[in-house]
Amino acid sequence: MSSEANRTPWRFIVGHDSYADFSISVSPAVERAVAEGTAPPTVYLNIFSEDSVTIGVNEDPQQVLDLAFCRSNGVLTRRRVNGGGAIYAGKGSAFLALYLPTSVPGVPPTAAAAFPTILGHVADSLRDVFDLSASYRPLNDVEIDGRKLVATSLKIEGGVLTFRILLNIKAINTDIAARAMPLAPEKTRDKKHKDLGSRYTFLEKELGRAITHEELIAWVDACMWRAFGGAPLQGGALMPQEREFAQEFACELTSDAWFYEKSEDVRYGPLMRAGDRIGRGREKAPAGLIWLSLLVRDGLVMRAIVNGDWHPRPLRSVDWLEQGFTGLPATHEACERHISAFLARGDVEFAGVEASHLLKALDLALASLDQAEVMV
Repeated sequence: MSSEANRTPWRFIVGHDSYADFSISVSPAVERAVAEGTAPPTVYLNIFSEDSVTIGVNEDPQQVLDLAFCRSNGVLTRRRVNGGGAIYAGKGSAFLALYLPTSVPGVPPTAAAAFPTILGHVADSLRDVFDLSASYRPLNDVEIDGRKLVATSLKIEGGVLTFRILLNIKAINTDIAARAMPLAPEKTRDKKHKDLGSRYTFLEKELGRAITHEELIAWVDACMWRAFGGAPLQGGALMPQEREFAQEFACELTSDAWFYEKSEDVRYGPLMRAGDRIGRGREKAPAGLIWLSLLVRDGLVMRAIVNGDWHPRPLRSVDWLEQGFTGLPATHEACERHISAFLARGDVEFAGVEASHLLKALDLALASLDQAEVMV
């Protein structure tokens, strides 16, 4: 990294919020402050205080969670403002969250560049500090022999790279986690391990011992050195304005209106009339699982929902994709033209998602219209 970056310390904060609460309060607050230029580039190590689950911003909780099970078993669930999929994070595991202006030399400006660059260094740092045979698995995982050790979510908005790297440190109850987040069969089609119990691993299991706080800090330092040329970290804390932002975000992002915002009930409910049909299709892309549905009336698309656990840039580009279906004939040809034109836009990045993946989900949705229940 440049000498200018090396002269300017990055703020380093250590916190102890739950994964879910951090994701809907502190994390967006820091991101906003860095984007507005009131906070410096920030590296945040958050060690989770309890078990919890979040789903990605582009997910419907009714599709990816067993909500009745979560409620009856006291599993805290939230919808975050970042991409990616549903993640169960246990007490004692940790986030290494980066909030870095893309104007800083060495900070990747795209998801396609950020995932391999940074996660490759994360895997190398695990080898350096813990002597583990960790490796980067495209698009956004770090694994040990096919077992997932690190989960991530990425967002590039407002000139800020928000890269949240979740290191599994402690054991979780994989039976609880698996029932809270039932996997669609497409999700593990390309995975060595097919169920959460065998796919999940954690640092203390791989090492056969507990780790110290000092080792965790050493891992952070190694990641920063490898990824950003030793950008200096200076201990700090949240500013009063960030705490205010965090409270505001928490009020908004704990509401049912936010949690269910990408559900069919919310998106389709107000529009539906007698005779309408809904077609649904799923397809697994390298970047994640796509859920595509169409509300169709008299052969025309009234509205579309495109959900999934990939990392679109910008986030609102998914809205553009969905809006472009409205009014189109419910045919492969008409929708293919829209999808191809959308993905060709210079202001859109769907890293790890190609037109063929969206079209496969589309074709399944169109085919299911013949079997879809007619709304009465």
